[in-house]
Formats: sequence, C-alpha cells, structure tokens
Amino acid sequence: MQSALWPDIDYHQAGTATARARLEALELIEQHGWYELYRKKEDGSYWRLDRDEKYQERFIVRIAEPATWQTFDTTELEKQLLLNQRGGLGTERCIAAGCKSTVLQRSAFCLNHTYERGVRT
Repeated sequence: MQSALWPDIDYHQAGTATARARLEALELIEQHGWYELYRKKEDGSYWRLDRDEKYQERFIVRIAEPATWQTFDTTELEKQLLLNQRGGLGTERCIAAGCKSTVLQRSAFCLNHTYERGVRT
C-alpha cells in the first residue's frame, strides 16, 4: 500500500475528518511551548503541530530535521499556503503606503502585508 502524501504544510482544523485521520496516523513525541512534535507511524517522518489556542489558525508542518523542530520558521510556508488558499494574486496594487506589490486575491494588501496583519486564511 502506497503512503498517502501530505502537503509539507496544511491547516489543522480540529474536529474535521482530515484532522482526526492525521492525528490517528501520528504518535506524539514531545511538547514544548506552543508546539507538539509528532512522528508519522507509517513512514517515520516528523511533523510539528501548533498547540490549540483560541482564535489562532493551527498548522501542521513537516519537519526535516527533528533537532530544530522547536525553532523551525514556517513563515514562508505559511505565506505560500495563504497564497494558494486565496487563489493567487489579483491585478491591483497593494494599498500599504509605498508598496508597489500586487494584491493577494480577496485582499487590499499584497501577500506580505496581508500576512503582517495576522491573516492566515
């Protein structure tokens, strides 16, 4: 049986069938601060999950080097996920002062300024 491929980063929406299935496929290794480290039972890959916090988007992300799981910067992966979730870029210019970048779909701001404002979906 071939392993189901998971994206390197994805939203983790607790209570959904996808979230439940993923958690069943993982074993908890360690918890620290705002994160939990898991190992996928099927292939031994490592995954970091944001701990549950009210009003915050949670992400599950593949960790290539388990030694760096606590400090692994997911900013660029989160931005790419946001870009994909929104369907790419629009045609207008970002309204942030001095910014010449193209807006993110369904936003008045470019990807970077949308992300800086705390938008994750």
